[in-house]
Amino acid sequence: MSLVSKIAIGAVVVVAVGAGAAAVLGGLFPMSSNTHPPCEELPATAEATAALTKNQAFATDIEALGKGISVDVGSPCPKGQDRALIQVTYGSKPEREAIDRLLARRAGFGVPVYLVEK
Repeated sequence: MSLVSKIAIGAVVVVAVGAGAAAVLGGLFPMSSNTHPPCEELPATAEATAALTKNQAFATDIEALGKGISVDVGSPCPKGQDRALIQVTYGSKPEREAIDRLLARRAGFGVPVYLVEK
């Protein structure tokens, strides 16, 4: 195989890998980071409720980021399981980005936070 052929093949591989990475990172193929721990690892509803009550000022700061944002205790598990987390509901991509930035800067609620798009 000639040197020119090797260079051409190498260039095609580099372009293909770059395009794939750009597609994944750029959102062409969305990857969900919106998951919560398994239900058996979530705290009891009373613990999540107490965490929200204790950190109401933080919840208010999150809600102030946009009109479509609300913070509540949520139960993503099947009925009958006493498991909950802090559920932040938002309505737009800019709201989600603002929430992510704030959560990255703050300590959190002490229980898992789950972001849900309306």
